[in-house]
Amino acid sequence: MKSNWIKRVFHSIFTKLLLVLIVTGIGINLSVTGFFQHFKKMGEPNIQKRISQHLNYIVQDLGNPPDQGRAEKISRDSSIQIQYESPNLNWSTSEFQPLPPQMKLQAFPGHPGVQIGEDGGHHFFVLQQREGRFIFELGHAFTWDAIDVEALVVLISLLTAILATAYFSIRWILSPVRELTEGVREVGKGNLGHRVSLKRSDELGELAMTFNAMTDRIRNMLRAKEQLMLDVSHELRSPLTRMKVALESLSESHTKKSIQEDVAEMEKMVTEVLKTAQAHYMHAQLDLRRVDIVELLNGVLLTFKNQHPGVRVGKMPGKVELKVDPDRVKSVLKNVLDNAVKYSFQGSEPVKISMVDHKPYIVLRIQDDGVGIPEDELPYIFEPFYRVDKSRSKDTGGYGLGLGLCKTVMEAHQGKIEIESAPNKGTTVSLFFPHLNGEEPLD
Repeated sequence: MKSNWIKRVFHSIFTKLLLVLIVTGIGINLSVTGFFQHFKKMGEPNIQKRISQHLNYIVQDLGNPPDQGRAEKISRDSSIQIQYESPNLNWSTSEFQPLPPQMKLQAFPGHPGVQIGEDGGHHFFVLQQREGRFIFELGHAFTWDAIDVEALVVLISLLTAILATAYFSIRWILSPVRELTEGVREVGKGNLGHRVSLKRSDELGELAMTFNAMTDRIRNMLRAKEQLMLDVSHELRSPLTRMKVALESLSESHTKKSIQEDVAEMEKMVTEVLKTAQAHYMHAQLDLRRVDIVELLNGVLLTFKNQHPGVRVGKMPGKVELKVDPDRVKSVLKNVLDNAVKYSFQGSEPVKISMVDHKPYIVLRIQDDGVGIPEDELPYIFEPFYRVDKSRSKDTGGYGLGLGLCKTVMEAHQGKIEIESAPNKGTTVSLFFPHLNGEEPLD
């Protein structure tokens, strides 16, 4: 279950869009940062050169010997600390700290006699003169960076905000895809009344409108098909009745008996068709009662007591109360058990019946080891008149209407029916009945 969820996430179109935007964002941010870093490297030597020239002008302005008072004025105006060291004169514009011993001074290319160094965010320039040397300290207030770090942070934040806005915009634009997926899923379950909400006028909105029109057409076609079945079945009753009356006037013979059997079979088919067609409108006609499903099942099992290969009841709770229409559920149980018995082999094990609590459902499983159903036939077994046995032999009986009726009854009870099968390995039919509201049904 977890692996399926992870698979869905990684195959989601929204995940792909998010990954594209993340990669794009990283690419933009790296490009912008690299761009500024490139200009920093390109501009740094020029800035250092201008600073060196400016400090040389300060040295010339201080005179020889250098004027401490003039140096203090320059220091106040420019926030540059100045220290002068010589054999005969030593002074500084403030409580100047000695050069940090761990700091390594580097020669300034193209400017002999000038060394530079940095420690703790302080930049030092050492200008060596014939009489002595000047040490200039440029503190935190000074930077020769070619870029403004705060501006870069603002830029990156702005780009990230733009990408986030783009992502949520794309997500909103593609939101109908999620609704359409849900619509396809509902229609696949048989809920042809589901409609995708129309809130857009773009291509996806048109697709949603087309989807709704398609489901309406399918629903109308199915209704027309059911109505045709109903009408044809009603129309067949009259000639069948006339045939039965006409047959009564004939003398007894093998031919009369054969025709009577055929008429009886046709009458039975018409009855089944009418019952199936009427079942689609049963939702409002269910006679729902609080019923012990175990007791109901035991009553149905009496019918199959002496039929080969028999029925074996597995672990079963003593009492399970559900709200169902007992007559409709009986017809489902009889139909499923009849198929299990009918399609078992001569040497098959008894049909197994078990019940489990699989919240929010009580699941009744009926398992045989008979002929089974090919995998490619499973999607069609609930269709009216569909039979895996294409021979339509009277020996196996039925008209391909039973499972369709079972499906309709289970869905009318807000439940479902599922079938697992394999050729020559048997079939397992699972009937899902919803719990009573807010109650634990198993005793």
